[in-house]
Amino acid sequence: MQIWSEQDFRTMPWKNGGGSTTELAIYPSQAGLDNFIWRLSTATVATDGPFSHFAGIERSLALLSGDGMDLYLHETGDEGEVAELRPDSAPFRFNGETPVVAKLLNGVAITDLNMMSRREVCSHTMLRFGEGDHFVQANEAQQILLFCHEGQATLADGTLIQRQQLLLQEENHAHEGLTLQFSAAAESDIYLIIIRFSATGAG
Repeated sequence: MQIWSEQDFRTMPWKNGGGSTTELAIYPSQAGLDNFIWRLSTATVATDGPFSHFAGIERSLALLSGDGMDLYLHETGDEGEVAELRPDSAPFRFNGETPVVAKLLNGVAITDLNMMSRREVCSHTMLRFGEGDHFVQANEAQQILLFCHEGQATLADGTLIQRQQLLLQEENHAHEGLTLQFSAAAESDIYLIIIRFSATGAG
């Protein structure tokens, strides 16, 4: 088990230079934007514009603050679709190579949580939780990330995860999977990411 706090995060420019991103964790730990297996980050979007292109990457986005953001997705040969991210929205998943243009609701800047995983190596699922007791069983998962955006979460063993802290739980035996039991305090905003490696991927 590993726990990161704000002092461990690092901020850098977007891949396309259109803004900045704060990297919460990356795997492997010494990887960069061109060779990571997965990466969890936050970003502030202050103006309308295109997202960076990430071929072979699966992405999940959740809105952390702001009024909202509409994502215009345009697949080749298709008119595309519009995904609405709002304060109460579930995380939205899409392909990193899909052309995406973001438009801010009411022109108000937002902050989002962005999970990216390399499709040929692993897959991920992002879930959002609020106040209450929660039990997650992740069959055949090798890693679970728990990010506390607001409030705090207490694990079954008494470990306390506070605001702006990130926990990584790992399992070396793929067939066993992982379970995580935690209690979230009032007004908490908690994000849990389940990571499953492919049979030929690194774990």
